[in-house]
Amino acid sequence: MAEGTEMTGIQDGGHDEAGGDSGEMTERVGLAREIGQGLGDIFVEYVRGGVAFDELTFLTFEAIESLHAVASGEYELEEFDEDDEDGGYEIEEATAEQEDLAQEPARGGE
Repeated sequence: MAEGTEMTGIQDGGHDEAGGDSGEMTERVGLAREIGQGLGDIFVEYVRGGVAFDELTFLTFEAIESLHAVASGEYELEEFDEDDEDGGYEIEEATAEQEDLAQEPARGGE
């Protein structure tokens, strides 16, 4: 991904099949190139031994999902603060969300 941005989940389904205006298509093509470059970097790291096979398959699938979102126009770019060490991740919020999804309290000594 480009420095300063990251892909998010599918947020917007309001784009037409024709691909929207030329500015939007230019953005999509640029994002597709970034995804491809990122995938190439992951492949190189795999060959160098820096990425395990299971992580390679996960990251490849994630890239394909991102590419599909870009192709369909169902994406949203967000600002990404590289100085934020936890990336905005709040353990309490994540635990509460997982408890809600699992419909049971978290395991452990809490």
